[in-house]
Amino acid sequence: MVLGQTAKGNYSPLPLKDLSSFESSAANWSVQGGISIHPGGVTKVKTSPGQGILIGNPGTALTTKLKASDLRLYVEFNVSPGAEGNIVLPGGQKVKISDSSKQKIADASTSGYIGQFPTQNAAKSPGLWQTLELSYDASVAHVPNSARLNQLSLNGVTVLETVYLPNSKTATEGQPLSFEVTKGSIAFRNVGYQLLANLKPLSISNLNYKVYSDKWDAKEYSALDHEGKAPALTQEVTNGMREFHLVYEGDMDVTQAGDYIFTAIYSGPVLSLDIDGKNVLAAGESTSQETHMGTAALTQGKHKFKIYYSRFPWRPSALGLRVEKSGVRPYDLHSLSSLPEPEPKPYISVTPEMQPEMVRSFILVPGEKYKRTHCISVGSPDGWNYTVDLNRGALVHAWRGQFADVTEMWYERGEPQLLFPAGLKVHVSGRSSIAVLDNGNAAWPDSSNINFLGYKIDSKGYPVFRYAIGSATVSDALVSGGNTLSRTFKVEGSPAGSLFSLLASGKDIVEIEKGLYQVDDRYYVQIDKKAKAIVRPAGDMKELILPVSNMTSYSMFW
Repeated sequence: MVLGQTAKGNYSPLPLKDLSSFESSAANWSVQGGISIHPGGVTKVKTSPGQGILIGNPGTALTTKLKASDLRLYVEFNVSPGAEGNIVLPGGQKVKISDSSKQKIADASTSGYIGQFPTQNAAKSPGLWQTLELSYDASVAHVPNSARLNQLSLNGVTVLETVYLPNSKTATEGQPLSFEVTKGSIAFRNVGYQLLANLKPLSISNLNYKVYSDKWDAKEYSALDHEGKAPALTQEVTNGMREFHLVYEGDMDVTQAGDYIFTAIYSGPVLSLDIDGKNVLAAGESTSQETHMGTAALTQGKHKFKIYYSRFPWRPSALGLRVEKSGVRPYDLHSLSSLPEPEPKPYISVTPEMQPEMVRSFILVPGEKYKRTHCISVGSPDGWNYTVDLNRGALVHAWRGQFADVTEMWYERGEPQLLFPAGLKVHVSGRSSIAVLDNGNAAWPDSSNINFLGYKIDSKGYPVFRYAIGSATVSDALVSGGNTLSRTFKVEGSPAGSLFSLLASGKDIVEIEKGLYQVDDRYYVQIDKKAKAIVRPAGDMKELILPVSNMTSYSMFW
């Protein structure tokens, strides 16, 4: 099956206008335009007519006309409470899809299970659209009668890598995909695939290099040491120099037009790639354990390219460039010896066991240029974790599952001082969580006029943050509620105006029942049914705000 359009992530889409993409239709399957699922199952699943969403109920499995062997697959899905089903891959391997968000320990019934338990439970609550992405080889040349799952990510969290599986079917000639539902209802949309072939539609030739002996951190370079021609892309033409700037120029020979993804793997302060005079990839300091990506739409024929690379004197030289496109496996454009195997880099984590853990760190918020410097992340033994920007009194993000990856804080020099959530993260807001507004229509400030007063530790080990707002003091307590993250504000004194809390910001905020709000497909907010929350427009976004007085609480879950 060949289609002229591509879906998310350079995938080819599986059309869902009707059931014509499948071998046969069945009464338990339909194509709809919309679906609404209550997370608690108190109302029936509701659908609306249209196209783009495949909805299944228990009964006959649905098999695609598409046949595949080795592939990448991207699927978005939505489950009803208690639902279970599978995506059946070529060769018969089944990937579990289920309502498993409340499971504390991942097992064979957890979404993402495929012959091996996921490393953690990264499933979302019913009613929220989820993503599943995998790379799969239906046969392995050196392991007879085996398939291999190279990677599986659920909602952006990698939960399985390099899993060898027994083959139940011979898939070298291609087998269909199947969708099956055994309990409840499951919806699928934006199904995309890449059929992986061992082709090399892009090669490099006419390589010329120049090596400059200027200091490694020089912004400009002019001291030419030597130059020449090279049969392949490699840093070894520098002949072991400790400091250098290396420039390659040559031709890229493209036999298939398309969008090409370039991945640079290197050790040094900088690397850049230009094609036809346009910058495709520009990255700063890196070790050979990191990857940096850029994309270029290339026509068939020759394209001029230029690579610039310099080395850290205290690290071994390492220069690699990898390329891929839809339907083609990634392959290297560098010689094997140009990218030596790096020393293993440890994964350093913090795991709360008997009581909450707190880590002070810098945090880099997506879309922001500068790091937030006064942040604290709190992890719960129950797996509900969050980060607060103390300067702004802002709940930046929250996540469920494993707590913190602190490798960039504690390994070697730890220069970035960045903490990364290790579980299923939802971005909440970079803005202050509490502010004094003239009225419920006043714009929410990026940083309200508050002063951080410190925090106290409650009886369970959670911090209770304290802020001064005018003549009032506000206590802010975020704790795990078992299956929710609960937050309570307590106000002492009288603020000079009306005090509000920003509970959520998103493109779409819907009240699905009294006091229960769905924020995009990210999370739910639950407030007291008597509380008078306000959903209001904010540019092209929406905001959910709540008046705060005396003691005010709400909870979040996903």
